[in-house]
Amino acid sequence: MDGLITILKIGALVTVLAILGGLVLFLRNFQKDFEQPAGPDEVSLEKMLEDNEQIGFEAGQYEFNQALESIALGEIDAARELLHLIENLYPDSTHAPEARRILGEMNLDEILSVENMSNKRIHQVVPGEGYLKIATKNQTTLDTIMFLNGLTGFNDLHSGDELIVMPLDFKLVVDLARKKVELFHRDKEKKEHVFAREYPILENNLQVNGGPYQVKISRKNGEKGDSVFPPSHSGYRHARKVLGVNLGRSVYQLRSLPREGHELPRRSIFLNRSDMEELAMLIRVGNEVEFRTSR
Repeated sequence: MDGLITILKIGALVTVLAILGGLVLFLRNFQKDFEQPAGPDEVSLEKMLEDNEQIGFEAGQYEFNQALESIALGEIDAARELLHLIENLYPDSTHAPEARRILGEMNLDEILSVENMSNKRIHQVVPGEGYLKIATKNQTTLDTIMFLNGLTGFNDLHSGDELIVMPLDFKLVVDLARKKVELFHRDKEKKEHVFAREYPILENNLQVNGGPYQVKISRKNGEKGDSVFPPSHSGYRHARKVLGVNLGRSVYQLRSLPREGHELPRRSIFLNRSDMEELAMLIRVGNEVEFRTSR
């Protein structure tokens, strides 16, 4: 009888221990399930690089895929951070050029968006003002005024009319060695020019040595056949845009690549026509230009 009681006691003890062990395991799993997931700032850079190597991704591929997914989900800020990461951490990767292109499009969309008024203001028309005078007064271009206000032509202005204007405090970096033109815009908070967008150089026939050189846009017009139009002329809208700078005794130009079979104008840098149209909208006479001839 005593032996039976002892066996029962041992069995009860084992059962209690098993219940306690199961309870501890349950509590551990419960705590793990409700832990706050580690945020991006809690993950070390070394850990990110190690994960990429273990998964087998090439440099920047994981971040690039995540950026595309964020864009699809409308998480633009998260996408921008990932694209910046690729640009800074993997500048020589195969994904870096595309990341920079997408980043440039996102930047320009934000700069030009009328929902973002941090770099824009409302101009109220006073008697005697025309579009050209308003553009000059606000350090902008007629093209930008038309774009921001959804204009297809220069309608009559009346006193009290309101126009959205955006001062064009941009800088161009013409990088001949890397065959690209970079656009930078002035960040009021940082008080410096930051990257906005880049455009590939298709051809160039410049003879520039030394440098870098700091110059300014000295002329801006449109060309159609043998005719040359200033921005205030109606013919400018449908002409090929040309930006000019004085470097020493020479005048160098940024222009769109002519149609096949046409002679290339001398001392010129040639861009895609749509890129040149965009630049002509954003660049005014007086904007800074830096020429770089070596890496």
